[in-house]
Amino acid sequence: MNSNTGYNVPVHAPLFPDPFVPYTCKNYVSLFVIAEVRKDELKRILSFTPFEYVDNQMVISVSDFSNTDKVSYMDCAMVIPVKYKDKYGGYYIYEYENKDAAIAAGRDLWGYPKKYAEITLNQSNGEYRGIARKDGKVIVDIKTNIRDKTDSINEPVTTPHLNIRTTPRPSGGIQMQEVIERDTSPDFVLHDKFYTHNAELQINASSTDPLNLLKPLNIIGGGVVKGDFYATEENGWGRLLETIEPDG
Repeated sequence: MNSNTGYNVPVHAPLFPDPFVPYTCKNYVSLFVIAEVRKDELKRILSFTPFEYVDNQMVISVSDFSNTDKVSYMDCAMVIPVKYKDKYGGYYIYEYENKDAAIAAGRDLWGYPKKYAEITLNQSNGEYRGIARKDGKVIVDIKTNIRDKTDSINEPVTTPHLNIRTTPRPSGGIQMQEVIERDTSPDFVLHDKFYTHNAELQINASSTDPLNLLKPLNIIGGGVVKGDFYATEENGWGRLLETIEPDG
């Protein structure tokens, strides 16, 4: 541990490796579905942010980061395209992971809205299935069959990631918020990518996340991405774009 940085609290018992970057995940696999969701719900979610609505497409993914060299984990994410000033990118409205170190690193360093869930990603005879469960209940269930491939499908712009890291006041309320940009895509080494219109998606609310408000869903398609993920010194960290202090 490098106690000079002090971004693990408490410093004497860090929850994630310090420094967290650089890290690598060889043979990364991600299953994704693109769906149109309820426009009013996206606008409601964005009303709490400095981001502007772009359209009602959402990318839902289950990704296998189990080969990550520092923290092995699984990820389930829901990302929408947004605009911030003159910049377009992707805003994570919900995200789940299965390891506390990965959750803490993403939330504390860069503002990803990570929570715990049990996550699996399996493949059999060309069918991929990713499931996220919270408190024993399935909240995300994705299926695609890559035996029915297509050349491409329309994908919304979701990079760079545009996040909001919120620091609460000890007495309640918000002390400040930071808009953070992060983009590891320049260092990603693509092995293969498949598209298909043969995709299925089910989402269900948890006790804390009203995912049902995103329905009805219109599934556009899905696919699978395989490659080597790198969070390098150059692109693995985030970049502060703005600090927002509440009035009063």
